Amino acid sequence: MALILHIIFSLVLFERENEMHEFESANQYLVAAESGDVRSQFTLAVMYSNGYGGVDKDFVLAHKWATLAAIDGNAEASMLAELIIHYMSRQEIDRSRQLIQKCRANKF
Repeated sequence: MALILHIIFSLVLFERENEMHEFESANQYLVAAESGDVRSQFTLAVMYSNGYGGVDKDFVLAHKWATLAAIDGNAEASMLAELIIHYMSRQEIDRSRQLIQKCRANKF
């Protein structure tokens, strides 16, 4: 299952790679994601899961954004969150869940 998800997201990444080549774009996605834009949340998840767009690879933030997008109905994000969690430690999973709860409680 993880291999299939990895292949799917490799294809998604290839499509979105051109969107993610400047740090400035990461900040633009962040602003949109924090205002509830599901596509931007998913794009940030992809960026953080691979270190694209001038951001460091960070599975905690990738999982956070993928999960938030999944909660809002993005099926791709749900699959990405499922894939990412296999690369995370228990502490990283707990930290991601804390960030998700904080975002949902404060509406970002």
